[in-house]
Amino acid sequence: MFCRMQLPLSSTDLLLTVAEPTRLRILNCLAAAPLFVSDLQAVLDLPQPTVSRHLQVLRRVDLVRDTPVAQFVLYRLRRDLGVQGRLLSAILDAVVHDDASMRAERDSAVERSRSHTKTRVERIS
Repeated sequence: MFCRMQLPLSSTDLLLTVAEPTRLRILNCLAAAPLFVSDLQAVLDLPQPTVSRHLQVLRRVDLVRDTPVAQFVLYRLRRDLGVQGRLLSAILDAVVHDDASMRAERDSAVERSRSHTKTRVERIS
């Protein structure tokens, strides 16, 4: 079994990754709550391939963790990133305080997580 070694994310790489607007919007939503791809699609009003492609980039740089839940995958923001985690938190805090649309997306992510995650997990049990 091949195990790919994850190199630590530099601050420059972090900034380059979150500079892409769709990835920043996804991270903003995941800062509020763990979400499935379909939840991110609904909140961000984006097609599934777009959301999945950006999640793949975020997973590759280890900013996002994925957890299989039956046939679904739950995505969550990594919180244990040290210096880069503090930088990401500062960026996301600034974005949500300075941009009303980002604040609205984060609020929608919380609501969507509350209403849909519980329902999905209950259906699987």
